[in-house]
Amino acid sequence: MRRRIADRLHGMVWARRLYGGRSDTAEMVFLDRIDLANSVAIDVGAHAGNWSFNLSQRVAPGGVVMSYEALPHYGHALSIAMNLLGVKNVRVRNVAVGESTRTIGLRWRTEGRKLLTGRTHIEATEQDSLNVIQVPMVSLDRDLELHGISPSDVAFVKIDVEGAELEVLRGACNLLNTAHPDIFLEVEPGWLSRFGHSVGDVFAEMSAHGYQSYLVLDSQITPTDADRYLTQYESGHGSNNVLFVHTA
Repeated sequence: MRRRIADRLHGMVWARRLYGGRSDTAEMVFLDRIDLANSVAIDVGAHAGNWSFNLSQRVAPGGVVMSYEALPHYGHALSIAMNLLGVKNVRVRNVAVGESTRTIGLRWRTEGRKLLTGRTHIEATEQDSLNVIQVPMVSLDRDLELHGISPSDVAFVKIDVEGAELEVLRGACNLLNTAHPDIFLEVEPGWLSRFGHSVGDVFAEMSAHGYQSYLVLDSQITPTDADRYLTQYESGHGSNNVLFVHTA
């Protein structure tokens, strides 16, 4: 009962924030250049629903947002927020996303029991403790198939999973190779290293699928590559997100 009350209160807070227009970020400006009407958009690592809510309006009237959130509390709160806002075209999937179907450890608190608000992440060593819970993991390719969604209908994917982005991409090979949706991806060097990955690994993966990379800064979209991305990131005034667009 206490958990359900906490979920509802959290959902109400999120709904109020989203309704008040405090969810949009400056980076979302590039979405104005993409026609998402009646398409499928995917939000991996949805947390409070900033992207899911924004995308739900852009894919209307006939589109769908597949919203993935691994932490059970956040997933339940997100569903409640969408219901309170009357949003009917967001499907909340309370699962982690990765390369395969399995059970995975999700760290939601530090060993000092400090909440990782907005920073929950897959525990690479899969330790089982009070601070790491076991959650189901799916691959995008398989989950979309199970839900009857054709890759050709997917126009946009946002991925923010605290360092496990490359695993998400490797579980979406069919989607990337056939539908070529635009991908907005967090590329945080320190978090990627949790899994033995690097910024160069991410850029190489997307290049292999035929994608060009861009930075979105100050409402400007400029081409980049791994080296230039790291230079701007290390300047302390850059971005830790990259827009990948398939080259025709």
